Amino acid sequence: MASTPIMDLTNQIQDILVKAGNYIHGRDSENDTGMTYNSIIEWKEESGMVSSSSEARTEKHQNNEASRQRWYKTGYDYWENESNCPATVDGVLGGFAQISKRDLDGSANFVRYLKSTIRPELKLTVDENDGSPTRACECGAGIGRVSKGLILPLGLSQCDLVEPSPRLIASAPDYLGDKFSSKCRYFCTGLQDFQPKEQYYDIIWIQWVIGYLTDGDLVEFLKRCAVALRKGGVVVIKDNTCEQEAFIVDRDDASSTRSFPYILAIAELAGLRVVYQRFQEDFPSSIFPVPIIALEPIICECE
Repeated sequence: MASTPIMDLTNQIQDILVKAGNYIHGRDSENDTGMTYNSIIEWKEESGMVSSSSEARTEKHQNNEASRQRWYKTGYDYWENESNCPATVDGVLGGFAQISKRDLDGSANFVRYLKSTIRPELKLTVDENDGSPTRACECGAGIGRVSKGLILPLGLSQCDLVEPSPRLIASAPDYLGDKFSSKCRYFCTGLQDFQPKEQYYDIIWIQWVIGYLTDGDLVEFLKRCAVALRKGGVVVIKDNTCEQEAFIVDRDDASSTRSFPYILAIAELAGLRVVYQRFQEDFPSSIFPVPIIALEPIICECE
């Protein structure tokens, strides 16, 4: 499936937000330049992700791609630096190890409610899948915190960990321990490049990582996730959101926090719809609001 040109995609996102009466303005984080942007397009133009219409097509593409690669290199370098992120729970949670148990408990409650009340066809265990293995994927896995604390304890047979940092994913088997490490496979790659197998996963868990993908790459990644689901499967996004603007950009680690409507607009453009969503309710007030969103393909291609 061909990807949508970046400017066209950005216009589509803005149109969805404006029609629903949502914000399209944003800003840099308080630790950065203090710049503000009247629209998503203005931010993308300033960052070099989209170019003015006066540039020649080849020059546009080259400039946009160079900006995209700089974005990913900045994020890669940040997380690969041990002083920024030790290979520990505290490191991968940015100094918030104290919320890990609450986070995992909230996610487990979400999945159990989803399974029992809304999505009974979601298969978590071998018994539910007529004796065949069930499979999950943890995206932006770091050291495997969600695989160890949520996915495998729910009863899934196997879990694929996808993580761009070689340093972090190399630490995952030891962190997972003998009980879980043999049930996992490890993919050292960015989500923008990850190509999941079609009709392979029962649950794809994407937590605290979508901010590192550009809008275009996130849409394309979610399209691939939709095709990778088995019958009854879901994609789950759990991430920070902002409330008073459409986006907040952190230039230190090349990430953006999107508003909840912004995330839903991207999901819509990827051909996904919400099955069930709720917000994590017991995080400290200093943390952004964190929704948990279960998604399914609008047109199911799974069998």
